[in-house]
Amino acid sequence: MDMEKNVILVTGGSGLVGKGIQMVIKSDMREAEEWIFLTSKDANLLNKKETFDVFDKYKPTHVIHLAAIVGGLYAHIGANCEFFRKNMQMNDNILEACHKTKVKKLVSCLSTCIFPNKTSYPIDE
Repeated sequence: MDMEKNVILVTGGSGLVGKGIQMVIKSDMREAEEWIFLTSKDANLLNKKETFDVFDKYKPTHVIHLAAIVGGLYAHIGANCEFFRKNMQMNDNILEACHKTKVKKLVSCLSTCIFPNKTSYPIDE
């Protein structure tokens, strides 16, 4: 029996969660899976055409959307509406591309600033 290959596209592949997923995948790679970890160098996901070009190139069956416009706590305080709108635009482009290319599953995990302003280091997660 020939198993269908799952192509899992991970946006935000160079971020904290993306790198964590890469570490897990290295220790538990499955034969019927191909993992693609995108970074901002691969495509501007704010641009609908570039987003669709990535989907045409890799033909993902599953997408884990982690990419976001980030800038740290103070950047977000000063431009929270702009960060929100750009991240919503990026998410909308991903959602539309998933829908039009019949991606089986999409998981979106969006966070623009995950660490508190005042804490002791190292952070205990």
